[in-house]
Amino acid sequence: MKASLINMKSSAPKLWPQAWWMALALCTFATACKESKQPPPPAPPPVTVATPIRKEIVEWDEYTGRTAAVERVEIRPRVSGYIDRISFEEGQLVKPGDVLFVIDPRPYQDVLDQASANLQAADAQQQLQVANLARAEKLFQTNVTAKEQYDTSIAERNKAVAQFAQARASVNSAQLNMDFTQVKSPIQGRISRQLVTRGNLVQADSTVLTTVVSVDPIYAYFNVDERTVQKIFHQIKRGELQDPRAAAIPVYLQLESETGFPHEGVIDFVDNSFSASTGTLQVRGRFRNDEGSLYPDAFVRIRVAGTPKHDAILITDRAVGTDQGQKFVLLVDSNSVVQVRPVELGPVVDGLRVVRNGLGPDDHVIVDGLLNARPGSKVTAQPGNMNQSLAGQSEPVVTVGADSQTQKNGQGDSAANGKAPAGHK
Repeated sequence: MKASLINMKSSAPKLWPQAWWMALALCTFATACKESKQPPPPAPPPVTVATPIRKEIVEWDEYTGRTAAVERVEIRPRVSGYIDRISFEEGQLVKPGDVLFVIDPRPYQDVLDQASANLQAADAQQQLQVANLARAEKLFQTNVTAKEQYDTSIAERNKAVAQFAQARASVNSAQLNMDFTQVKSPIQGRISRQLVTRGNLVQADSTVLTTVVSVDPIYAYFNVDERTVQKIFHQIKRGELQDPRAAAIPVYLQLESETGFPHEGVIDFVDNSFSASTGTLQVRGRFRNDEGSLYPDAFVRIRVAGTPKHDAILITDRAVGTDQGQKFVLLVDSNSVVQVRPVELGPVVDGLRVVRNGLGPDDHVIVDGLLNARPGSKVTAQPGNMNQSLAGQSEPVVTVGADSQTQKNGQGDSAANGKAPAGHK
């Protein structure tokens, strides 16, 4: 027993160093494996940046309007009777004096003939009384007749003259009614459909036969809210805008199916009071309508210059974010670090958003890859173009020239491009 214990003690020091080295080797191997499996750090995410566009613009106020004919007439008969003939094609253009309806003229022709006969009788009676007065005057001057008979002759002559005038007025009235049997267009324009067909009885000044509306020019009415009216008033006082009541202010119109505002007109009326129900002021534009493409009572978009020409910073709406109602953009600084910049925005002009405050022309705005950008993190900036990053194609460019006169059809050129900063590749 003692001998076995002695043998174990003598062999233990020989086995322990070998086990220790084996354990050390396994630990080193495991550490090396862990270090070899760790991936390299990721590269900064790519984003596209562009500088804002700086250019002279006019900020436009847009409104919903409705067209209206300059002249609109409901065609009604001025005499009663039965429709004998209809002399127009529905929807055609008519001129003043064109016969539209004919009412049976025979009853009115009879009345005219009777009045003409009465006029002839009154004329004959007048001639007789004039001759009697001439004879009575000679007899009175020679003292053959008394003054009483002379005065009676004068009265009879005057009575005959009055009867003749009455008969002539009856003829004129009968002739007027006879003329009214032909219902004519009082204006030039486009006629509607016939509301009464041939053979129907129509009542004077009551029955509506059809309508006629003028074509060229045409009006467009729109309403301006009180705040905008006050803004324009102060701009007029400062001399920045012209008074529409004293000068021809350009105004542009767009139909629903059109791009841009191709119809140009002028403001020719501003109401004298606000509407109590809507709190708006009614304004009217007058537009040429040579081709007849504008119809009355159509909903349209109206555009009016809301500011004078001025320098502005423009960016695409794709670069704008919202955080609890606060608008912001993401910038890339010189160290390729993303920064948040709150901005105050204006309207869309030429397809780009006006930035009133918060940006300068040399800031590098992220226009693409916003999901990859985190404030305070680094990114790989790639050069972009602000015009090519439009959120959607807008209407053709509308600008105002240096002489404060708008270009034809309210359209111009947009030639400013945003470029990425040098070194951001």
